[in-house]
Amino acid sequence: MAKGSYGRIHYFNDFTSPPGGITTGVPDAGSTNLGGGVGLIGVNEGVIALTVDEPGGIIDITTDTGDNDNQALVAGTFKPADGGFWMECRFKIPDSVAATRAAVFVGFSETLALDTPVMPAETATTTTTYNGSGGMAGFVFDSDATTIAWRFVAGDGGAALATSDKEGSGGTVGGAIGISAAATITADKWYVARVEITPAGMARGYFGDIDTDEELRFIGRSTAALGTADSFHAVALIENRSAANERLEVDYFGGEAWRDWPP
Repeated sequence: MAKGSYGRIHYFNDFTSPPGGITTGVPDAGSTNLGGGVGLIGVNEGVIALTVDEPGGIIDITTDTGDNDNQALVAGTFKPADGGFWMECRFKIPDSVAATRAAVFVGFSETLALDTPVMPAETATTTTTYNGSGGMAGFVFDSDATTIAWRFVAGDGGAALATSDKEGSGGTVGGAIGISAAATITADKWYVARVEITPAGMARGYFGDIDTDEELRFIGRSTAALGTADSFHAVALIENRSAANERLEVDYFGGEAWRDWPP
């Protein structure tokens, strides 16, 4: 297999230019190329816009109005065995109502239909469902949960993977609902999620709340591996939980992976 000079794959968008060439408007029905190796997909079209009353470049993503309509930033795919990969996203939910009628997933998912994406993991009352047949790892909140908070989750084959809340040995074993990040949902508050997948398929999740000067902190890891030969999308997805549109503002979305070159 031929090898060149660019083994590292880098994708990043700071959203400082009009998304898809428009300042406010309807994204393409199939997908919208936002630049920097990042695209936008969704169930129905919604609206995308630049946020101009805050600095640094922020994209404002609004879903369509049907129940379970969604919009997702996406990049990839990437394979753990090629050298591992990571993603990081800074985001917020600008409206208070979203805390009671929306769901968000940020991380990696193997199963992600580009024409009709679904939440990789979602929670209703005290049960988290791992959708699709592929692997996933990331952070989720769901307003259908009994306790609405950010949780680190990992799953494969429609079921939870074993997790722990401590790096290295020991720690508390996470339940199927996920490991709490001890961060509740507050409107217009910045969060940062970072998810890493090692070449051996082990996942780690870090979460930060910028408004309280809280840096990224370790939340949980998988103690069982995702498929190392499987291909994963990086994704940040918001989905309605009622027949009303919801918004997600994203400051940046990016990460790194490695090309499928032999060692």
